[in-house]
Amino acid sequence: MPSNIADILGDALVYVGAIAQGQTPNTDDLNLALRVMNRKLDSLSAEKLSMVGMKRSAYPLTGAASYTYGPAMTWATANRPVKIKSASTLSTLNTEHPARLPTADQWATVDDKTRTGIYIEDLFWDAGYPTGNVYVSPMPATGSCVLWTFEIIPPFASTSGTVSLAPGYEEVLVTIAAFDLCVAFQRPVTQELMAIVTQSKQVLVELNAELFGAPSPPPAGPGPTSPPAVKVT
Repeated sequence: MPSNIADILGDALVYVGAIAQGQTPNTDDLNLALRVMNRKLDSLSAEKLSMVGMKRSAYPLTGAASYTYGPAMTWATANRPVKIKSASTLSTLNTEHPARLPTADQWATVDDKTRTGIYIEDLFWDAGYPTGNVYVSPMPATGSCVLWTFEIIPPFASTSGTVSLAPGYEEVLVTIAAFDLCVAFQRPVTQELMAIVTQSKQVLVELNAELFGAPSPPPAGPGPTSPPAVKVT
């Protein structure tokens, strides 16, 4: 469900104590929160902890075996996806069937990649850069391919409108932005806020690890000790 940008910025201001709950922030405060939020989005990207949103897009099927996919490609998208969550075929009869998302090894086992049909059964994205390719089997000549994708959240264009965040990311974004807003409003960082920000950063690491298939970070504290060496006689 899309989140209201003004609500996200307003909640961050409440966390800081710049406004009370139920109050409407003035234009200057909202614009400041917007600038701080966008800097935080950029900073998180530099830390390889990008905030990710989910997007639904539909692309025409023409009977081809593959389609270039990404900005300025045959299947054009404003932002390069980082991962396809799900895919389906929407036929001209307005019926929709899901497709499998095989790995490269699984795609190699698809015997006949020249079949035609109404619905895609297997869809493989090679995630190539700068040109990505989507391969489909069978090859529908009509209808649309519906993709739900994760994309990096670009800077907010304004204090109004909505943004679609992946599950779990909204609370993280609000609390982490609130930490930087404390400096902007010359407010002390409370222990409660510090604890929330620390927890949110850990949640962000875990969400990204789960989403992108990366290993989760090790727990804090000393690691396991090595067993004592055994002398072989």
